[in-house]
Amino acid sequence: MEFLSANTPAGWIVLGLQPLLLLSFALLIQVKFGQPSQRLIDITKQLVFWVDKLSLYVAGAVKWLALFMVLMVAALVITRYVFGVSAIKAQESVIYMHAFLFLMAAPAALLTNTHVRVDIIYEKLSPKGKAFVDFFGTVFLLMPVCMLIFKFGGSYALRAWASLEGSQEATGLPAVFLLKTAIPVFAMLMMLQGSAMAARAALLLCNSPLPPVQGKGNAV
Repeated sequence: MEFLSANTPAGWIVLGLQPLLLLSFALLIQVKFGQPSQRLIDITKQLVFWVDKLSLYVAGAVKWLALFMVLMVAALVITRYVFGVSAIKAQESVIYMHAFLFLMAAPAALLTNTHVRVDIIYEKLSPKGKAFVDFFGTVFLLMPVCMLIFKFGGSYALRAWASLEGSQEATGLPAVFLLKTAIPVFAMLMMLQGSAMAARAALLLCNSPLPPVQGKGNAV
């Protein structure tokens, strides 16, 4: 069965993420032909608020993995080079923590504009110019890429779950299927935050901007 189709749970998840994008397009259409509905603006703001809150909550939860990674690596170095003991499970746990930290915190980085931008134009644009870039970049670049990651990463994870795939090392962690599951979960969270980012841009273009979320940079 196709992982990403309308008659699968994964397909329904993707469809469930689309209302925010539809609301964003509705706002822009109303701006084009008149004054946007205040009710529509309020609903959009509420949805964006909860999506942003989810992304920040997830990032706040996984940030502690950075500390555990430092402690684990220090312990591994000491046990390996001082006591001559090697622990495969502990070594693999660092890989797991690294993957979960960066994948799960990525939506919050997008929200707070602390991700890496490789451009020389964006920072010179006006707030509404940035909003146009954010909206169309999200719709035509971010969302399609995330849907592909969700589609193929989901199939990848399902195969791992089918066999409850574990480490190739005899004494490794028997949970590779959980590690691979982080891929479609990452894509789902990025699609959700991307939808909120598009809605935030649409609100700014409607002259009803939300306050920026604090970070190294400012979100639109």
